Amino acid sequence: MDTAVITKNLSEKEKEELLKEVLGEKYSSAGKNLPVLKKAIDIIGNVSDVLTVAELIPIINTLLSSSRFFSIVSSGASVFSIFLFPVATMISIIDAYQTGHKMYAFRAIAYTLTAWAFDKPIPVSSNRVLSNLRSGDLVRRQRIVQEYKQIWTKTSQSVLTKVNTELAAKNIPKDALQITLRALSNNNEQSLCELLMKGFESEMSHIAVLTWKSNYSIKYPS
Repeated sequence: MDTAVITKNLSEKEKEELLKEVLGEKYSSAGKNLPVLKKAIDIIGNVSDVLTVAELIPIINTLLSSSRFFSIVSSGASVFSIFLFPVATMISIIDAYQTGHKMYAFRAIAYTLTAWAFDKPIPVSSNRVLSNLRSGDLVRRQRIVQEYKQIWTKTSQSVLTKVNTELAAKNIPKDALQITLRALSNNNEQSLCELLMKGFESEMSHIAVLTWKSNYSIKYPS
């Protein structure tokens, strides 16, 4: 099979053959990565006109196998927690925020990375969350909304800087990480965003995480 061309609409058997060809001796150890790699083949065939399947698949397999980038945990269904270690360095900063501000910063990370993975414009806020800020008088509400907007902007810009810097330092193609994130979420924006948000549950108190989970009903990009 010619791995130097864009591949579209391959059967499951053809994907397996392609993965065996591309991964070589590493195919047998790919194990649980294989379903994600098959989804990645579909995505590469539709979005990548720069790098070939032969170039991207081995990189994606390495990313999936590396604890430096992903931590796969099981709690009913598989989700991945703090995934990009440069982003994890922001946690100590976010911990200094009040609970509501902290949760908004985590949502900013999830929304930013989701938009980045799908090459979409980066959301500048969550309008649904901002509209729910109804405590206090008008002046106080306006002040809090402004604080939240500033936190979102700061967090979003920091995430993009850290991701791009780390990719360059590790010589990892942007396409590879984007496709990995999309493949892990079945190429669905809302699913990816929720998976990313679930990754922050361990960073919150028991009480805060109950509120955090209840707000999964606010779907990206609202």
